[in-house]
Amino acid sequence: MVVWNTTRKCNLSCSHCYINAVGEEEEPDNGELTTREAIDMIDDLVAIKSPMLVFSGGEPLLRDDLYDLNVYAMKQGLRTILSTNSTLITREAAKKIKEAGFAYVGVSLDGTEKVHDKFRGAEGAFEKSIQGLRYLMEAGVKTGVRFAITNQNYNELSKVLEVTRSEKIPRFSLFQLVYGGRGKEIIDWDIFNDQRREVMDYVIKEARESNGMNIVTADNYADGIYLLQDVAEHEPERAAEVEKLLSMQSGCPAGDGLANIDNRGDVHLCPYWQSRTIGNIRERKFSEIWFDEEIEILARMRDKTRYLKDKCGRCKLNHLCKGCRVRAEVACGDPFGEDPACYLTEEEISGEKVRLLNTR
Repeated sequence: MVVWNTTRKCNLSCSHCYINAVGEEEEPDNGELTTREAIDMIDDLVAIKSPMLVFSGGEPLLRDDLYDLNVYAMKQGLRTILSTNSTLITREAAKKIKEAGFAYVGVSLDGTEKVHDKFRGAEGAFEKSIQGLRYLMEAGVKTGVRFAITNQNYNELSKVLEVTRSEKIPRFSLFQLVYGGRGKEIIDWDIFNDQRREVMDYVIKEARESNGMNIVTADNYADGIYLLQDVAEHEPERAAEVEKLLSMQSGCPAGDGLANIDNRGDVHLCPYWQSRTIGNIRERKFSEIWFDEEIEILARMRDKTRYLKDKCGRCKLNHLCKGCRVRAEVACGDPFGEDPACYLTEEEISGEKVRLLNTR
């Protein structure tokens, strides 16, 4: 999967933006990829059979050629996703999104009105986002809410989940803080690891009682192991199935199953890792960069478990997780160090708990 930051321009100024988006007036000529360059990029992704392209930003709706590019990508067989704050989505825009063929639209909602507006740096952002979501649902677009949890909105989780449910939005994604872009400036906003366990207990309970809503977590791959333990204890007949799915997903995909191309064509190991650039598609095709065996960090990222250290290295289940390599680099100075957001105990990372539960 490739996440493309179509533009760095944005109409909001979010506290945790990983690309440090700016207002249009601040960067009138930011050297973003032209329509022709974007088409060439899409052709290259199709040629290497990339399964998915995410149109992200900034705010991708500020790009005039967004719909045309998506139609082109879709016709080439790429599954496409739109990542937006939805404040610019009118009824007409929602219809265009539907007609352009986006498979899914993810909308960020980080709290109820007061909290969300503070996160977004704009009064009225919450109401505009909700209205945009309603227009998307009305147009028949598959849509979901994304909530990035911090200590600033920890108590908002249940409220936003209820908003998602009351609006009949079928998917809710819980994201953790990753220390990239502005996220690196607010590390002290991150929640404690005991809170992560509480959040997972709550989310698992809500998922079991969701009545059709799809609830997922992202950006903390220890969640998969925690979920596996829960399933092994409460639904042992499903444990093997869950473990198989986690093995297929194989934890942190950075530099392996996930890549990022930013607005200027720089290639990164993942969207949050803007501090590491491995090439530029204006100089070499993405495919040439991505499959270049001479790029050492790429080779290591594709064999992460071999290089993991400290707690991540000790973990007997690290093939299911691998930890967040961005958080590890920022916290430890080593991309293969310990992910500070791992909340699993020493007993849990030994694998004994899952093994014993599976032998009941």
